[in-house]
Amino acid sequence: MGQRIGGVGLTLPIPQNYYPSLLPGNAVDLGTGFITLNPGDVLVIPAGEYTIEEADVSVIQWFDPVMTVWREWNAFRGQAKTIFSDGVNFRLANLTGCPVSATVAGGGSGFTQATAVVTANVGGSTWKAIVGGSLSVVSITNAGANYTMPPIAVIPDGPVGLSVPATANTTITSGTLTSVALVNVGAGYTTAPTPLVLVPNPADPNIGTITNATITMGLTNAGKITAALCTNNGNSLATISALTLTASGGAGTGATITPNVLQVVTGMTIGGAGTGISASNEVTSVGGIPVSVSAIGNPVVELGLITGTSIASWRPRKASMTMAVAGGSLTSVSAIYDTGMFLSTPTALLVNNTGVAPTAAATVTFTMGGIADTITMTPAA
Repeated sequence: MGQRIGGVGLTLPIPQNYYPSLLPGNAVDLGTGFITLNPGDVLVIPAGEYTIEEADVSVIQWFDPVMTVWREWNAFRGQAKTIFSDGVNFRLANLTGCPVSATVAGGGSGFTQATAVVTANVGGSTWKAIVGGSLSVVSITNAGANYTMPPIAVIPDGPVGLSVPATANTTITSGTLTSVALVNVGAGYTTAPTPLVLVPNPADPNIGTITNATITMGLTNAGKITAALCTNNGNSLATISALTLTASGGAGTGATITPNVLQVVTGMTIGGAGTGISASNEVTSVGGIPVSVSAIGNPVVELGLITGTSIASWRPRKASMTMAVAGGSLTSVSAIYDTGMFLSTPTALLVNNTGVAPTAAATVTFTMGGIADTITMTPAA
């Protein structure tokens, strides 16, 4: 078996030929370990093993084979990650200023999978409409026995490329199953996975004596748009609020789909300079998560960020900056320490670090958009 060669005096390979130009169909050589991505830029990671640091706003993404869309490889930003790429299904992306998900605020009616489309008015993003096929829990067919830990609901995926997986959690009482709650109702299922057999927790002390519970599942939301999946994020938007999504096709009407745009703070506008303000004041942010309420219930793809019930795709992050002060009034942005990361426009919050209240409060509003980002990518061996 081949082994890596390493030792004192042996360094990592020099970055070179990420995309060898001698191979047909590949781009130009990239003989560098530093790559700056403008807002909206994506770069497929060449085949091989690399150590990558995502910097401030860029992310590593993987191509989801079930939903057939790109999703973030979730990890704490600022930490180096080692990835083995096949040269096709992993990429680097700076999607600030671009839509990354959408919330179905209203599913409408009369849609069919064959004709439904979701279109963007600006930016060139493309979307895949999923119609119907949400799951429901009809009944607990068999409550099982001898559980000391809630069993795991492992729900099969729907049709490849035309579905969103459903997820659920369970509750037990006195060793039997008492409830099953869908965390993501899913989308695009053509048949309900019934009966669904729950999987005992392998850490359950009674694992050898458990009688598995079963539940009966059903289908809901027929004729409604149940998910809008972003298949291409398009260009970084000059005006984030200008983007709207429209569902159409066949006899379908009435769907309301709200895009969620990944955005950062690029500057601030002073609405009121205030008086009696100390220079030891910080400007931070509150809010910035999607405000549109889902009518369907698929936070795994709609919200795209960490909430109480969501799988993480984008980690929301507060902004932090300081303002220059002259004569006790705000004059301009002094320094931006963290642009934050948001899916809707946050509210600026002035934090007084002196304990002395200003004579007159200042007001500022954030300017939102996208920023360039530099990534470090080094061959791991």
